[in-house]
Amino acid sequence: MTHDDCYSPTSQNYERSQSLALSLVERCRVLIDELDVFRDLLEKTQRNSQLVEIRSLRSNVVSELRTLDKVFEQIRALADAAVDGEEEEVEPRLMHALRSSNLPFYETVWDIARRTCTGLVAFGKRFYWDGEGVAGDTGKKRPNKDKRKSVFVDIVADDGQEWVKVSTISETRLLFEMAKKGWEADSDAESGEERTILRNFDDDGGSEDDDDDEIELVKLASDMRKAASCTRVRYRHPRLRLVIPKIEEGEKREIDDLLKVLRSYNITVECGEGAPSSGASATSATAEGRLRHLLPTPFKSFTSTLNVDCTLLLALVSDLSHLKNIEPSPTYHKAIIRQLEFERERPLLTTELWPAMEGHALVCTEEAAKRMREIVNTIGTDTEKRRTEILFGDSPFESWDTKSVIQGFQGLSAYEIPPQLKMPVKTVEAKSLIDSAIEQGKLPPVSRKVAEILSDINHSVFFYGWVTGITTISSNRTVVKQIETIVEQHRNGDEDLEGPQIWVCDTARSLIGKEKGRKS
Repeated sequence: MTHDDCYSPTSQNYERSQSLALSLVERCRVLIDELDVFRDLLEKTQRNSQLVEIRSLRSNVVSELRTLDKVFEQIRALADAAVDGEEEEVEPRLMHALRSSNLPFYETVWDIARRTCTGLVAFGKRFYWDGEGVAGDTGKKRPNKDKRKSVFVDIVADDGQEWVKVSTISETRLLFEMAKKGWEADSDAESGEERTILRNFDDDGGSEDDDDDEIELVKLASDMRKAASCTRVRYRHPRLRLVIPKIEEGEKREIDDLLKVLRSYNITVECGEGAPSSGASATSATAEGRLRHLLPTPFKSFTSTLNVDCTLLLALVSDLSHLKNIEPSPTYHKAIIRQLEFERERPLLTTELWPAMEGHALVCTEEAAKRMREIVNTIGTDTEKRRTEILFGDSPFESWDTKSVIQGFQGLSAYEIPPQLKMPVKTVEAKSLIDSAIEQGKLPPVSRKVAEILSDINHSVFFYGWVTGITTISSNRTVVKQIETIVEQHRNGDEDLEGPQIWVCDTARSLIGKEKGRKS
């Protein structure tokens, strides 16, 4: 091959296509590395790292990398053949695969998440509007769901209270679609460019209802609003945000009119330079410290005082929570064995309870304290009994200040007790306060329905939090879910109706019981 052959149009085509393919492959790997950094951060900081669903985005990028790797190898094989005198044009399908790569979209989703979101819950989540959504509904697929009555959300953030949808549609393609579907405005779209419909389905092919007269962005906004209206997180519908980086506001009247329509669905719409640009995630590696804002933030709405349920009072004094290397015994209940396994993986106090309680005044109702003491006095070990006395400031610890209480606890624990903990726990008289609030009609009518399903202790705990407006912390997930469901079932059109504000601890700890001969 002569020197001139090296710079033939076909050779230059090979170079350009190989360069593009290599660039996309490298960007894929950078994005995967960043997602892995965040995944590792979740593993280090969360009791259950699977609560944040990043697998969908990562698997999409990994799939894209495989495709791009194959395309790159095919182009390189053609280039090698050309060097051997068998020069061929790069196949159009290979160039199309490179130019239509989904990578820029994935980069944009990740960039928007890490630059504008907090409290990440999921990438790529489907939500339905079949009328069955309840408080805390995360859109998990259930049997016989009609995918045509759903919307695919790119980012679920703010601990579930914000949904973000991303569209990388260009101005030209949007104007073309508007003209084709009869939007009543002049269009200067380049009709020769291939039209691309905004994707509103995930990779398993669940497309939405076809409506030839409806613009995809408008349908998307409508679908998001329908699904959000059937979903509540902590008694509130999620906020909606649509990010369209390639569309500029204020330049085309017809596009501005369309944006007004989108916002009429009570959706925040971000355009152009105000939205993160695609490809930014590939420019540099992101350290863990720069991704911490994406971690779940379950404590941000806590009140200054926390109402502690009986289940967590027990966890605060249990040997299971405070001692390391407790050997399982055949005499232990299977629940105790399971809790020992959980504790070895991630200690409850240091990973969940201490972070939740730090800096907050702690109270509990008389009923919760009485029941907890009964259990401790019946089956508690000597150390569990002593922790209980310190926790409540019993004699001879009634004169101890917070610092002394923490020091006393430290002497009975293998874990470092945070100095920010505000102990002892104060016991409050709840019954008269609750009765008075009910008599004065300070609670909504649905409270009567809630009261019907609660035991005396649970009524005391959860209604005290409801009446006072303070956050209750509990590990009684079953009862909390029942309360939320009843509130939703009896909302009767009251969009502002709320039940008690409750945070559910992921797991509980029982007292280990008076088992002798264990290692501690």
